[in-house]
Amino acid sequence: MSGVRGLVANANGTALYCVVDRDFQYVDRKGVRTSKGTLNSRTGWVDMRIGADQLVITDGANGYVFNLTTQAFTRITATGWLGSRRVGYAGGYFIFSKPNSQIWYISALEDATSEDPLDFAQAPSSPDDIICSIGDHGEAWLFGSASVEPWSNTGAADFPFEQNRGAVMQTGTIAAFSVCRLDNTLYWLGRDENGGGVVWRAQGYQPQRISNECVEQVIQKVIESGKDMTQAIAYAYQQNGRSFYVLQVPGLETTWCYDVSSQQWHERAEYDETSDGYTQHRGTHHAYCYGKHIIGATDGILYVYDPQANTNAGDILVRDRISPHYAQPSLNHIRFGQFELDCRVGAGKSDGSGCDVLMRYSDDGGITWADWRSVSLGAVGDYGQRARFLRNGAGRDRVWQVRCTDDSPFEVVGAKVEAAA
Repeated sequence: MSGVRGLVANANGTALYCVVDRDFQYVDRKGVRTSKGTLNSRTGWVDMRIGADQLVITDGANGYVFNLTTQAFTRITATGWLGSRRVGYAGGYFIFSKPNSQIWYISALEDATSEDPLDFAQAPSSPDDIICSIGDHGEAWLFGSASVEPWSNTGAADFPFEQNRGAVMQTGTIAAFSVCRLDNTLYWLGRDENGGGVVWRAQGYQPQRISNECVEQVIQKVIESGKDMTQAIAYAYQQNGRSFYVLQVPGLETTWCYDVSSQQWHERAEYDETSDGYTQHRGTHHAYCYGKHIIGATDGILYVYDPQANTNAGDILVRDRISPHYAQPSLNHIRFGQFELDCRVGAGKSDGSGCDVLMRYSDDGGITWADWRSVSLGAVGDYGQRARFLRNGAGRDRVWQVRCTDDSPFEVVGAKVEAAA
């Protein structure tokens, strides 16, 4: 089965649609899919946007319209259609941009089957091509490879949008599908004439850097390696009071996620038992529908994000914690006695049996590691269990790692270490 290429829900979260391979599908509350149309393409990301009575799909060369009332699915054949990688929506107009050009254009009001050849404009602020067009706060935002131009809907007779000249930003995007709305603004993976690999958010009409040096160094190494960064994709969601920007970059082993509340980055990944390593998380798209956070994945399956789940849909879910370096300025040997993990105990596995936590350490700053050791976190109800590891040797630059792979909760507060010089 091919992966999910696009996913969208209507504004009130009562209808869900996806594209898998060439098939455009409606997904009901029980997860049953019904085919509603067929695309000409079968590879590459697609963009989907819902207006008052139409759902519009773009795949670069082609555009498609699904009428939500009549259920008719048609390909856009208007003389004004010029192709578009993404589709935006602002003020009742669907917004498109001609690939590999500075031209962008709009549909008729609430009708994407009609594009007037005269309803187009050019983004003049920078000599870069438009990578994607997206609607936000009733404006059309045009992301080029080195700039961003917001255009306001002024209702002018010849063309309803006019450039907001004081709002042009001199940083663009590497990847059209890295641009997404979150926390009442826009986020994107950026580039400009000085470099690339920085993640930005719009602070009003000013770009605000949200990535740190660690994230940027990882991404820039991928850029230097020659990976096709245009295929990077991001999605955003808000759950349990926290908002996340989730970024998939080709060539990385993990998925990078930005937590808006803490302004911190973390990594998500799938565990590969064969290599004892990681691959990127399977999710590529998100939609909030039927009261659930639904994730489209590279295997063509739709999943639900559930913070209470302790597996990846039955696959092993690895929960890792790695400590900062534990060392003296003089790098003298330190003897380590008991290591005790402060975590939830007595939760057990889903069947009530006991679960384990693994621990290992490194004495060269995380380059090589000792063998894994395990202790029990107890079965259900064993609230007096203690996660203690004894006789932990000595080292000059100690790093600790703990891991849980069982189908059980793993909630870490901290750790206590007995240490003596």
